Amino acid sequence: MIIHCTQKLSAKLKSAGHTVSTTPLTSEQCSYGTEKSIGAWHANITTIQRRQCVVFCHDQTRFALVMIGATAKELKAIDYWFSDLLMNTLLKAGVDPALIEVACQQLPALQFDTACDRSVQGTLNQLIQELEWTVQYDGISVMDLPIYSTCVRLSKRPCRIKGMKESECFWPIEEMETVLRGITHT
Repeated sequence: MIIHCTQKLSAKLKSAGHTVSTTPLTSEQCSYGTEKSIGAWHANITTIQRRQCVVFCHDQTRFALVMIGATAKELKAIDYWFSDLLMNTLLKAGVDPALIEVACQQLPALQFDTACDRSVQGTLNQLIQELEWTVQYDGISVMDLPIYSTCVRLSKRPCRIKGMKESECFWPIEEMETVLRGITHT
């Protein structure tokens, strides 16, 4: 699975021992070849209350995941933490467990590049602002945020992407369910 990283996250991943391509990766170049996959994601790292947080956003659905308080050790095992976040957030969101199980079995290893899409990066920035606002408004520590509930809350919002009409929007959780149904029925 391709994760398009910001330069800041790319540097952290390289120092954690991951390979980050400077040229855009395509699905043919990845280890999963032509298999059906969930699709590409974008990721950024930010600091909130002196804690590193890695924010992931699915390119197509804008489904959000957040690693709160990411340490160097967790960045080394980012494949594990990403799949844990994805599966448990989907469960918390009420997605059919059978869909989640099939999707979990088809998760390929993460591969990173630095090719970014401005539209998805804009959504990442909005997600980061939402996290910052939440901890400031509620007056809590970022480490006290319930991880999976926070991911669900960030994905339970109307989204628009470039090219949509002003009156149109979509919901990331519903869109992610559609993507999961598509890969499980092939």
